[in-house]
Amino acid sequence: MNTMTREQADSTVQTMAAQLSDEALCLAWAATEGKPVTKELAIVRGWIMDELNRRLGDDAFDEWLMATDEDGNGVSPLAYFA
Repeated sequence: MNTMTREQADSTVQTMAAQLSDEALCLAWAATEGKPVTKELAIVRGWIMDELNRRLGDDAFDEWLMATDEDGNGVSPLAYFA
């Protein structure tokens, strides 16, 4: 059985995430919303957030994290891309 270390998995996912378009990355984020919280989901969301932070930069990333719609729900990060 071929197993990866956490560091190998992180590196592989970072490479894959970097190849996604901005829209595809935001769709991946949206696909994780409203799912039951599990350890695996938290890890995947962390990977997506790392790539979003890298692309948006600290200021836009922080602005996105704090943004809510009229119902108090989070908003898509797509609007924060320049």
